[in-house]
Amino acid sequence: MAGETTPGLLGGGNIAGGVADAVMRQAKALEVEYESLTDAKKRVDALLKKLDGSEADAGKLAHGSLPAGTLGTGFAEAESLFKAYDTVHSELQKLSQGLAGQIEALGIAIQTAGKGYAGVDEDTQARMRALIRRSKEEYVEDRDPLIQQQKEAQKQHQGSSAPATPTPTPSTSKGTI
Repeated sequence: MAGETTPGLLGGGNIAGGVADAVMRQAKALEVEYESLTDAKKRVDALLKKLDGSEADAGKLAHGSLPAGTLGTGFAEAESLFKAYDTVHSELQKLSQGLAGQIEALGIAIQTAGKGYAGVDEDTQARMRALIRRSKEEYVEDRDPLIQQQKEAQKQHQGSSAPATPTPTPSTSKGTI
Protein backbone atom coordinates (compact mmCIF):
# COMPACT_ATOMS: atom_id res chain seq x y z
CA MET A 1 0.00 0.00 0.00
CA ALA A 2 1.24 3.50 -0.82
CA GLY A 3 0.68 4.94 2.67
CA GLU A 4 2.31 2.03 4.54
CA THR A 5 5.81 2.21 5.88
CA THR A 6 7.80 -0.79 6.91
CA PRO A 7 9.79 -0.67 10.11
CA GLY A 8 13.53 -0.56 9.70
CA LEU A 9 15.65 0.75 6.88
CA LEU A 10 15.75 -2.67 5.26
CA GLY A 11 12.04 -3.24 5.77
CA GLY A 12 10.31 -6.20 7.33
CA GLY A 13 11.21 -5.20 10.89
CA ASN A 14 14.17 -7.58 11.05
CA ILE A 15 17.16 -7.12 13.35
CA ALA A 16 19.45 -5.90 10.57
CA GLY A 17 16.91 -3.21 9.68
CA GLY A 18 16.75 -2.07 13.29
CA VAL A 19 20.53 -1.93 13.53
CA ALA A 20 20.74 0.03 10.28
CA ASP A 21 18.16 2.49 11.61
CA ALA A 22 20.10 2.90 14.86
CA VAL A 23 23.31 3.59 12.93
CA MET A 24 21.52 6.17 10.79
CA ARG A 25 20.13 7.91 13.89
CA GLN A 26 23.59 8.01 15.45
CA ALA A 27 25.07 9.44 12.24
CA LYS A 28 22.41 12.19 12.27
CA ALA A 29 23.22 13.00 15.91
CA LEU A 30 26.91 13.20 15.02
CA GLU A 31 26.10 15.60 12.18
CA VAL A 32 24.37 17.94 14.65
CA GLU A 33 27.43 17.83 16.94
CA TYR A 34 29.68 18.39 13.93
CA GLU A 35 27.72 21.50 12.96
CA SER A 36 27.79 22.81 16.56
CA LEU A 37 31.56 22.34 16.81
CA THR A 38 32.06 23.93 13.40
CA ASP A 39 30.05 26.99 14.49
CA ALA A 40 32.03 27.26 17.74
CA LYS A 41 35.33 27.07 15.85
CA LYS A 42 34.17 29.80 13.45
CA ARG A 43 33.47 32.06 16.44
CA VAL A 44 36.92 31.38 17.95
CA ASP A 45 38.61 32.01 14.60
CA ALA A 46 36.66 35.26 14.22
CA LEU A 47 37.94 36.37 17.65
CA LEU A 48 41.51 35.54 16.64
CA LYS A 49 41.13 37.45 13.38
CA LYS A 50 39.64 40.40 15.22
CA LEU A 51 42.52 40.43 17.71
CA ASP A 52 45.13 40.05 14.98
CA GLY A 53 43.75 42.98 13.02
CA SER A 54 43.05 45.26 15.96
CA GLU A 55 45.13 47.83 17.77
CA ALA A 56 45.58 45.13 20.42
CA ASP A 57 47.58 42.98 17.98
CA ALA A 58 50.77 41.78 19.66
CA GLY A 59 52.91 43.26 16.90
CA LYS A 60 51.21 46.62 17.16
CA LEU A 61 51.41 46.61 20.96
CA ALA A 62 55.05 45.59 20.94
CA HIS A 63 55.94 48.26 18.39
CA GLY A 64 53.43 50.81 19.62
CA SER A 65 53.66 54.54 19.23
CA LEU A 66 55.02 54.98 22.75
CA PRO A 67 58.79 54.71 22.95
CA ALA A 68 60.24 52.56 25.70
CA GLY A 69 60.35 54.35 29.02
CA THR A 70 57.57 56.84 28.17
CA LEU A 71 55.35 55.31 30.80
CA GLY A 72 58.22 55.19 33.25
CA THR A 73 60.68 52.53 34.12
CA GLY A 74 59.69 49.41 35.98
CA PHE A 75 56.04 49.82 34.95
CA ALA A 76 54.86 46.30 35.76
CA GLU A 77 51.25 46.93 34.69
CA ALA A 78 52.23 47.57 31.05
CA GLU A 79 54.31 44.42 31.04
CA SER A 80 51.41 42.51 32.62
CA LEU A 81 49.07 43.81 29.93
CA PHE A 82 51.37 42.56 27.16
CA LYS A 83 51.66 39.16 28.89
CA ALA A 84 47.87 38.93 29.35
CA TYR A 85 47.30 39.64 25.66
CA ASP A 86 49.85 36.98 24.66
CA THR A 87 48.21 34.47 27.00
CA VAL A 88 44.70 35.13 25.65
CA HIS A 89 45.90 34.97 22.05
CA SER A 90 47.86 31.76 22.66
CA GLU A 91 44.93 30.07 24.43
CA LEU A 92 42.53 31.07 21.63
CA GLN A 93 44.92 29.56 19.08
CA LYS A 94 45.09 26.33 21.11
CA LEU A 95 41.30 26.27 21.36
CA SER A 96 40.95 26.77 17.62
CA GLN A 97 43.42 23.96 16.89
CA GLY A 98 41.70 21.67 19.38
CA LEU A 99 38.31 22.36 17.86
CA ALA A 100 39.72 21.73 14.38
CA GLY A 101 40.96 18.31 15.52
CA GLN A 102 37.62 17.44 17.12
CA ILE A 103 35.75 18.56 14.02
CA GLU A 104 37.99 16.47 11.78
CA ALA A 105 37.60 13.41 14.04
CA LEU A 106 33.84 13.86 14.15
CA GLY A 107 33.75 14.22 10.36
CA ILE A 108 35.63 10.93 10.01
CA ALA A 109 33.25 9.29 12.49
CA ILE A 110 30.25 10.48 10.49
CA GLN A 111 31.70 9.24 7.20
CA THR A 112 32.54 5.83 8.66
CA ALA A 113 29.46 5.37 10.85
CA GLY A 114 28.02 2.48 8.83
CA LYS A 115 31.31 0.78 7.96
CA GLY A 116 32.77 0.10 11.36
CA TYR A 117 36.41 0.84 12.11
CA ALA A 118 37.63 -2.28 10.27
CA GLY A 119 36.05 -1.03 7.03
CA VAL A 120 38.04 2.22 7.07
CA ASP A 121 41.20 2.61 4.99
CA GLU A 122 44.60 2.64 6.72
CA ASP A 123 45.27 6.35 6.07
CA THR A 124 42.01 7.33 7.76
CA GLN A 125 42.73 5.00 10.69
CA ALA A 126 46.21 6.52 11.06
CA ARG A 127 44.77 10.04 10.96
CA MET A 128 42.19 9.16 13.59
CA ARG A 129 44.92 7.69 15.84
CA ALA A 130 46.97 10.89 15.40
CA LEU A 131 43.96 13.03 16.33
CA ILE A 132 43.34 10.92 19.43
CA ARG A 133 47.02 11.05 20.43
CA ARG A 134 47.10 14.84 20.07
CA SER A 135 43.89 15.31 22.07
CA LYS A 136 45.37 13.20 24.87
CA GLU A 137 48.59 15.25 24.80
CA GLU A 138 46.67 18.53 24.95
CA TYR A 139 44.26 17.39 27.69
CA VAL A 140 44.54 19.38 30.92
CA GLU A 141 42.75 17.64 33.78
CA ASP A 142 42.54 20.84 35.85
CA ARG A 143 40.36 22.41 33.14
CA ASP A 144 37.94 19.50 32.89
CA PRO A 145 34.64 20.48 34.57
CA LEU A 146 33.59 16.83 34.95
CA ILE A 147 36.77 16.04 36.89
CA GLN A 148 36.17 19.10 39.09
CA GLN A 149 32.61 17.94 39.81
CA GLN A 150 33.85 14.46 40.69
CA LYS A 151 36.48 15.89 43.04
CA GLU A 152 33.87 18.08 44.75
CA ALA A 153 31.52 15.12 45.16
CA GLN A 154 34.35 13.04 46.57
CA LYS A 155 35.20 15.77 49.11
CA GLN A 156 31.58 15.97 50.22
CA HIS A 157 31.29 12.22 50.73
CA GLN A 158 34.67 11.57 52.40
CA GLY A 159 33.37 12.20 55.92
CA SER A 160 30.35 9.92 55.70
CA SER A 161 30.66 6.17 56.25
CA ALA A 162 27.49 5.26 54.36
CA PRO A 163 27.09 6.17 50.71
CA ALA A 164 24.86 9.19 50.25
CA THR A 165 21.51 8.73 48.58
CA PRO A 166 21.29 10.95 45.53
CA THR A 167 18.37 13.36 45.45
CA PRO A 168 16.90 14.29 42.10
CA THR A 169 16.90 17.94 41.13
CA PRO A 170 13.49 19.25 40.08
CA SER A 171 13.24 20.27 36.45
CA THR A 172 12.88 23.94 35.61
CA SER A 173 12.28 23.41 31.89
CA LYS A 174 8.48 23.11 32.17
CA GLY A 175 8.66 20.55 29.35
CA THR A 176 6.82 17.29 29.06
CA ILE A 177 8.02 13.82 28.20
